[in-house]
Amino acid sequence: MKKYYVERNGLIKKNLNICLDELITFFEQIYRYFSNKEYFDCAQNGIWRKIPYTNDEEQIIAPTLAPSPEIFFANQLQSSEIWPILQYSEDYTEEILFTVIEILYDHIAVYDYINSELKKEEPQKEFAEYINNILKMYCDGYYLEPQNGFIMKLPNEALKQQLSYKGDEMTNAVYTKLSTATEMYYRFDSNMEMKKKAINILADILEGEREGVKNILNDEYKINKNEHDKLIFSIVNGFSIRHNRADQKEDYSKEIWYDWMMQYYTSVIIAYYRLKNKYEE
Repeated sequence: MKKYYVERNGLIKKNLNICLDELITFFEQIYRYFSNKEYFDCAQNGIWRKIPYTNDEEQIIAPTLAPSPEIFFANQLQSSEIWPILQYSEDYTEEILFTVIEILYDHIAVYDYINSELKKEEPQKEFAEYINNILKMYCDGYYLEPQNGFIMKLPNEALKQQLSYKGDEMTNAVYTKLSTATEMYYRFDSNMEMKKKAINILADILEGEREGVKNILNDEYKINKNEHDKLIFSIVNGFSIRHNRADQKEDYSKEIWYDWMMQYYTSVIIAYYRLKNKYEE
């Protein structure tokens, strides 16, 4: 989105900070905007087309919020007061609002009748952009991650780069594990146990490529190949991440060090697969 004069020249002295009620009001306007563009039609009603030479229609894509939006949202949030959105949204809690946004992101789409295909990428990108413009103003700032569609605390630019990685150099199985760990760790409602499990998933990815990681990092940096290995696995094996033994270190600031572990392991995984791809070309 274009940056205008005051933002472009760094003249904004104080960022707007909105409360939950204001966030909901802004969200309702964005929801109406995309509803009017029919971007939620497939989610609610499926896609229909006329049968040639008749007055009848046939459904070519079933509703993605099947069997109905009411049941889908009630099941996901264990509440019957979620749908219709504009009927209940003013009473949403933060947790309900964020979950509704994530569900809408997953189901927003537009049907291309010319090419007979359902397109999601551009609607999701546009939806994330508008939602992020309001989420960044709420409390300390939140962010709808446009690659995976989960809401997290507003990340720094370096973390955004990690989160935008599309896994081009790795197998689908590995990328699925990386994406699962990322969502588990950075979701707005993630607790310390979920974060620990996410770090474990990343460690398991590296365990499966342990010899390859040793060899490639050694080839690049010409150091003893066990040095990286020692750092990588001494963390998860000694700081109560993988094991519950008495010899595990427990007395440390997990809320700080878990962030470092998550970003460190993610960086190692991405670097390894990029280097592996480079050498295999």
